[in-house]
Amino acid sequence: MYVVVVGGGQVGYYLTKTLLSKGYEVTLVDWNFNKTELLRQELGDAVIFASGSSIDGLEKAGCERADVIVAVTGDDEDNLVVCQLGKRYFKVPKAIARINNPKNEHVFRELGVGTTISGTTSITEAIERYVAKQKITTLLTFDHDEMALVEAELHEKSPVAYKAIKDLELPYECLIALILRGRNVIFAKGDTVLEPKDLVIAISTMGEQEKLTRILLGDMEGEE
Repeated sequence: MYVVVVGGGQVGYYLTKTLLSKGYEVTLVDWNFNKTELLRQELGDAVIFASGSSIDGLEKAGCERADVIVAVTGDDEDNLVVCQLGKRYFKVPKAIARINNPKNEHVFRELGVGTTISGTTSITEAIERYVAKQKITTLLTFDHDEMALVEAELHEKSPVAYKAIKDLELPYECLIALILRGRNVIFAKGDTVLEPKDLVIAISTMGEQEKLTRILLGDMEGEE
């Protein structure tokens, strides 16, 4: 599977790094030359300097053969243009957009971008998750829906609170990759200690999500 990621910020960097580690072919596109030079130091030839919101830039990325295009810039208009070009001009089967302002979500859907991600919708999802007794939110699926990028917010009574990641008995097919702590982004390492209110971003197979939920959040069936 070939994935084109447009936007070289934290989200684009992390997504590209994760997909590359899973063996996917990925190209990360950004139009900030200095940023692409920094990204290339770690991600190598997977990063190109081009405008992801232009036909020329997406052609440079080989978008005509892409299976998925993901727009994760900090500008909703740019993300919409990227997805529209990907789907309508290059006939990419799947377009995914990051939405920075949730008020714009209906625009994306009306224009055919069915899969959107918005950090601010996590609150709504958390409520729905509680009602449906789903404690982990799926942000993105890949590998024919066998794998998922998920998030979980730790609570005060979480069994992993105040523990180092290296001390957790995680399933083999689960990986904690990123922690959002307030406004800080922490790339997970073995000695990283988890804290209540951390938003944990992990990669898991679908079959291990229930076990990952119990490890991170415990059994909350009886809680109000």
